[in-house]
Amino acid sequence: MPRIPFSTLWEPAQQNGFSVYPPTPGTEAQVMTPVSPQFAFRPPTAPAATRPLSSDGTEPPTTAVSSNSVSFQAPPPTSQSEDLSSPPSSSRAQSAHRSGTQSSGLSGSSFWSSSKDTKNLNLSDPVFLAVKEVSFDGSAPAVTITEVEVPAEAPKEMAAKPELESDDPEEDSPYPEVRASVSNTDDPDMPCLTFRAVFLSLVIGLVFNAANTFFYLRYPAAYLTSPTIVLTGYLGGKALEKLLPIRSWEIAGHEFSLNPGPFNVKEHTIIFLAGGISLDTGPAPWGLAAVIVWDKMYHQKLREGFSYLFLLSAQLMGLGLAGMASSLFVQRADAIWPQNLSICAMLNTLHAGDDAEGYFIGPSRLRLFATVVPLAGLWTFLPGYLFTAVSYFSVICWIWPNKVVVNQIFGTVNGLGMSFITLDWSQIAYIGSPLTMPFWAQVHVFGAFVVFYWVLLPILYYTNVWESAHMPIMGTGGYDRFAQPYDVNRVLDLQTLRLNQTAYDDYSPLYLPISFAMTYTLAWTIPPALLMQTLLIFGPVAYRALRGRPKPGDYVTDIHAKLMKRYPAVPLWWHGAAFIVGVGLAIGAALFQPSLHIPLAAVFLAIALAIVWIIPDCYIAASTGMSVAINLLVQTIPGVLWQGEPLTNMVFKVFCIMTMSNGGVFVKGFKLGHYMKIPPKYTFFAQFAGILLGNAWQIYIKERLFAAIPDICEPNQHARLTCPQGRVFYTASIVWGLIGPTRQFGKGAIYYGPPFAAFVGATLPLLVWIWNRRYPFTFMRKFNVAVALNGPTGVPPATGINYSSWFLTGVIFRK
Repeated sequence: MPRIPFSTLWEPAQQNGFSVYPPTPGTEAQVMTPVSPQFAFRPPTAPAATRPLSSDGTEPPTTAVSSNSVSFQAPPPTSQSEDLSSPPSSSRAQSAHRSGTQSSGLSGSSFWSSSKDTKNLNLSDPVFLAVKEVSFDGSAPAVTITEVEVPAEAPKEMAAKPELESDDPEEDSPYPEVRASVSNTDDPDMPCLTFRAVFLSLVIGLVFNAANTFFYLRYPAAYLTSPTIVLTGYLGGKALEKLLPIRSWEIAGHEFSLNPGPFNVKEHTIIFLAGGISLDTGPAPWGLAAVIVWDKMYHQKLREGFSYLFLLSAQLMGLGLAGMASSLFVQRADAIWPQNLSICAMLNTLHAGDDAEGYFIGPSRLRLFATVVPLAGLWTFLPGYLFTAVSYFSVICWIWPNKVVVNQIFGTVNGLGMSFITLDWSQIAYIGSPLTMPFWAQVHVFGAFVVFYWVLLPILYYTNVWESAHMPIMGTGGYDRFAQPYDVNRVLDLQTLRLNQTAYDDYSPLYLPISFAMTYTLAWTIPPALLMQTLLIFGPVAYRALRGRPKPGDYVTDIHAKLMKRYPAVPLWWHGAAFIVGVGLAIGAALFQPSLHIPLAAVFLAIALAIVWIIPDCYIAASTGMSVAINLLVQTIPGVLWQGEPLTNMVFKVFCIMTMSNGGVFVKGFKLGHYMKIPPKYTFFAQFAGILLGNAWQIYIKERLFAAIPDICEPNQHARLTCPQGRVFYTASIVWGLIGPTRQFGKGAIYYGPPFAAFVGATLPLLVWIWNRRYPFTFMRKFNVAVALNGPTGVPPATGINYSSWFLTGVIFRK
């Protein structure tokens, strides 16, 4: 009777400490240690009894199998020279070995799949089932190789695989950067929301939020960032793994353990989601700067609890909007979220253990990581403190130090920075890591920067457009008519918090350096370009997805989406409840602090804009890792509608931008949980708990610091607690709220032309779309107008050396 090799029917698994391989002719079955021990601890269970397959396809009877001794028949020689003593070369096995963290989820037995394809079955081969039985007395496990016969007339029924996560062991993400960073396997039995994860999330959240709140008020500052949380969480998890007792209790019918085994990658991800994902929006909530400005600059006495309500409302609304955006940017394979890949690679590296001999040449990932990180930390002292010249390498300026034009063109601090050479990573990564952004996006960003800042900007400057030639070519602030930094206190009436028109007329209009004016011009083009690009390219897909009626070709899922189907999704009403509560808190905050004169119309309009922009923001961030710059639009709208109201301008900006940006960060958190196979409900709880704890603790630390340090936020504060972020917020409120966009960009003003760039921004994506419809096979089909316009807006404070060295590094490390 024809027989099918069982090794072609089952997927490999690594768990319970051993992996079993089919024996070679005339040899014993080989039981090999797995390449990584980092699996969740589970009490051993007896293996299920083997069940012979019936020839008629009916339910086979159950047959008991001896637990002590078994026999096996050696398989026939293979037609290819294949070393069965080593793992197969399937991408799934390599990926599981690569991450060392997740198994296929089978329990009781472990299998290695053959390299054969199930579509090309040889019906003359026998079937061999390798079963490893778990021993309860500490003796070596027994191994069974059982021959199973399959009738020739029913190969499909007999060859059908059990319900595993994928039908194809070679299946993986279609994107190489995802394949290199994310495992394509999952162990659903791995402990996730454990006592260790909750405890470390609490401790790390308290420590890191307190430290970052202090540094947020100081200049210069050394913030604790996401990679630091990953390392701290790993050290804490491994310590608790050694210190906590290994025992379990039964509570309300559920088993509970303080130490469920080795600290695993899913626990580690939960810690990062609760304590670290919010750091992607900054070291402190974005609206904390507004609270500081109201307190210290505008001398408004805030009522107890207002700050917490104000910040929490925007973050809850962001969490609510994340539910709408998650349906579009989490399951899709092409929504890769590049910044998540570096975190995934770091998490998997820390939990991978030693690489198996024969798979990798050189040191293990973990050993290499532990060597490079300290060396990189030591290297920062060379360009930062010991020999700062290597940070800039302005060789041409060293040759002609007194040539003004040479320094304006090639200077890397106050010039255009036309150079590519720097040995300072802080300069290279100033606008973002060049190792995470896709290369096509880097080409868009650097190409646009060259056109606007290295070609067009010198032409405008040396022809004195916007009366810019008497000011520095590169600057970070505004100037008066004497080319001195603009003094806003000379035009502000501190009693009424209104503009003193007489003092303004006597003093000076606000002049901008040409670099700032160019950035504002680009900033006018970004919102309409981004909205038009999203509507034309992604709009129909998003509309059908939000209606729940997607077409078959709208998007493609990958192995990770298939693996996550086993976990229940977050109910939409959870997100809806968070959004409604956030809106209620926003209204309550506006009514709770009447001295700020916050119109409810401003609150509702800001929320409406956040709803509109959350999808375009995620659309760009999911594909490039960039955040969109719509600050200018968000400051202009309230500046026109509520002219002369700087406090209203700040409230509007916080509710719109903070809601939108936090919503994007929460969607990115859901995608990280998607990559690391975290149940979506756990991801929701982790992020929700993180914002509740983080907001309350940071407000508390800010209040204690302000009470203990009377001269905090003063320019000459002895500990350098000068509140730099608050001062930037304060200046923006003066320019856009007090002076107002009408005086700065209205008819008859110096900068009357830049606002018309918005029409250019709305037209360019439409022209490119029409061109691609007419000529679909030209290079223009890969051109993204929104990415190109959004990329160079880091100037200022970034200069040319930040963009050029960033792009050069991306070219060097391009695969």
